[in-house]
Formats: sequence, C-alpha cells, structure tokens
Amino acid sequence: MNILKLKEIFLKAKLEGLNVCIELTIPGRKETEIIIIKYSNLDYKLNYYTSNYNEQLILNRCKDIRIINAYAIDNKIIETMKGEK
Repeated sequence: MNILKLKEIFLKAKLEGLNVCIELTIPGRKETEIIIIKYSNLDYKLNYYTSNYNEQLILNRCKDIRIINAYAIDNKIIETMKGEK
C-alpha cells in the first residue's frame, strides 16, 4: 500500500458514490484500527492523508502510525451500523 494506491481507492469511491475504509496501525497495540470515511468527507480526508503521511503511508509525526489497507465500501455498512434499513 502506498500513496498512489490510496489515491486510486479514493477516486474509485468518489466516482462510484462509495465510502472508504482505512486500516491503520496504532502505537503500542497489536490490533489495527478501522476508520470509515463517509463519501461527503473524501476530498477533505484525502487531502489530510496526502499532507500528513509519506509515500509509504507512514504518519510524518509518528512513525508507529501507518495506513496498511484501504477499501471502497458500500454505504449499506454505515446504514447497518446506524440501525437503518
């Protein structure tokens, strides 16, 4: 996973009206964390990632935080989490 792949995933999500799921490492934890970025926040969040992470998707101010996976995901996941149908 690198910055170019991340940009591709965000573009795919934007073109298809999807959200993005990001998996990243957390300092001092064995398990990763999952973040879901809603479609309406894609531009803002991609700008944040490209400004604050290097080409290998390691956070500039904390080398223990790294984006390891990203996926374009259907909106139904968020609807299910909220209890909507």
